[in-house]
Amino acid sequence: MSTRNKDELEQQFFELICYMVTSARNLIPENKLYGPFRLVDAVSRLIDVLQKLDLESPRLEAIQKQIEEGKYMVMESDEKFSDFLENLVMSLVPLMQDEK
Repeated sequence: MSTRNKDELEQQFFELICYMVTSARNLIPENKLYGPFRLVDAVSRLIDVLQKLDLESPRLEAIQKQIEEGKYMVMESDEKFSDFLENLVMSLVPLMQDEK
């Protein structure tokens, strides 16, 4: 891996880490559902970084697609967002059985 690629990768991981750390701090006064929202958003961002490293897979793409389609349900209602998270967790089970 070239130095430029390492620098770009380090920057992408640094940005993700900053997002996660500031999210943790900001969660103290925020709505309780923002924590799960920020976690699934961080997963989607991590998948973006992995794809840039050519670590793509149908499993990761499926997870990211579900996250991007449902994460903003946090703005609609607690129940809808909780259902989204439950469905996301349940969709992981068959993906665990797939090797790639």
